Amino acid sequence: NDTRFLYRCASLWYVFGGGTELTVTGQPTVSPSVQVFAPSQEEIRSPNPYTVVCLLTGFYPPAFNLQWKGGADVISSGVETTKASKQGDKYLASSYLKLTAAQYEKYESFTCEVTHESKKISKTVSKSGSC
Repeated sequence: NDTRFLYRCASLWYVFGGGTELTVTGQPTVSPSVQVFAPSQEEIRSPNPYTVVCLLTGFYPPAFNLQWKGGADVISSGVETTKASKQGDKYLASSYLKLTAAQYEKYESFTCEVTHESKKISKTVSKSGSC
C-alpha cells in the first residue's frame, strides 16, 4: 500500500508539477503594451555587450511567456527576463537581450514575442532603431 501511495504522489507531481498558475479574480484581463528598444549609439560604439530591451506594461494577470528572435531565429542565450511587478492594479516586466557585436551584426532586426492569456503580441526593432 505504501508503494502505491508514493507512486500516486509521484504521478501527481509529474502531471501537475510543471508550474500551472491559476488566477481567480473579478478583475478583467488586460494585454500588455509591448515596446522594444535597440541599443543606443553609445553602447554600439563601446566594447561592452549590446542590449536590446523589451518593456511590458499595464497587463493583468501577471503570468506571461516571452521569447526573443533575431530575424526568424529564436535566441535563448543572453536573455534576462524579470518577473512581473505590481504597478497599481496592473503589472510590468522587462526583458534584456545581451549580444556580442558579432551576434548583433548577424541580424537585421530583433523581435520580442510575448504570450499573455493565449494572445501573442510581437514587436520588432531594426538595427536602425525604427520600430
